[in-house]
Amino acid sequence: MSRSRIVSPLLLAATFFTLGTLPSLAQTSPPDDSAKVRELEDRVRRLEAMVQTLVASEQRAGKIPEDQANSMMAELSIPGAPVSDLPASAPAPTFDHGRKPLPQELLPNLGKIGATVSFTAGLNSGPFNLNNGSYFGGAVDLPLALVPGGRLDYEIGIALAQTSRTLPVTSGVAQVANLTVLNALNPTGGATNVQAALTGSGAAPFAVTASANWKAQVLQLTPFVLKYDLTTLDRYRIRPYAVVGLGTYVSLSSQNVAGSGLRSDSTLSAANLNLLSTLLGGTSPFGGSLVAGQVAPATQLAERKLPAGQGGVDLGIHFGGGVEWRITNLASLGLDARFNRVPDGLSYHTIGARWGLHF
Repeated sequence: MSRSRIVSPLLLAATFFTLGTLPSLAQTSPPDDSAKVRELEDRVRRLEAMVQTLVASEQRAGKIPEDQANSMMAELSIPGAPVSDLPASAPAPTFDHGRKPLPQELLPNLGKIGATVSFTAGLNSGPFNLNNGSYFGGAVDLPLALVPGGRLDYEIGIALAQTSRTLPVTSGVAQVANLTVLNALNPTGGATNVQAALTGSGAAPFAVTASANWKAQVLQLTPFVLKYDLTTLDRYRIRPYAVVGLGTYVSLSSQNVAGSGLRSDSTLSAANLNLLSTLLGGTSPFGGSLVAGQVAPATQLAERKLPAGQGGVDLGIHFGGGVEWRITNLASLGLDARFNRVPDGLSYHTIGARWGLHF
């Protein structure tokens, strides 16, 4: 800002101020001149303070150099401390006109406290190379710090991925059971008994290989995930984000064979088949939900509806990203994609819609 732009308004203000006080002084009787002079001096001092504050504000804003500001003060014959010693005035607020900004928060543009609770529903690619399945999860995001271009969050989440597929399953326990029955009924069968028992053919009473419904469930726990939110698009109420962290994966799987597990095409005599069916209660140990794809659980466990199958716990890397659109100041809708790299064939990825509540 040039010197004339500051000096002219100030001089004009001082001129009007002086002219406004002259008539009152001219009408004052001689005994009252001293009181009016003191009142005029007080007004001039207040005007001096206003001019000092204005010049100091312009100098600190970088609009005029400090030496020029001090020179202007001297030319106006305004006594006082140097401009650099005057108190700084509060910066003027700025406004983003034309768009409705996100609300100011505990930390800038983070939400009232910057926290988000989200729920995701979608599809998973199928752990253990099974079919695509459903995916449901939730997470809590807490702000950590402001970083260049955005903010850094800490995320903790939990999710469940489910999938199923019909595949054959071969029971080694059924092979042993076949061989035991055949050797008991036909001790002289020799190699014929062995071949029939291992292949589940001929007189073997139990199916060795059967079609089963493979079902897998993975409980996904992500206790430590860092999330980067890009805030440069906040004017459009859109925030892309990326995540990376560690995950714990608890997998449960089971294989369910339809039917009793007894071969309807066995060449074993009808009397022996009926005897086996009666002794086994109509269902062999190789029908229904199998443990490790081999044998059904005990009858007492099945009666109590205890799940049969096998499971494991693995550690892996969790990463991905998405985009969030803030519908209102409290709610958002987004698209979320995550990848899970886990050893032993458990790796899978997910994609889904994400709903968020911001606090």
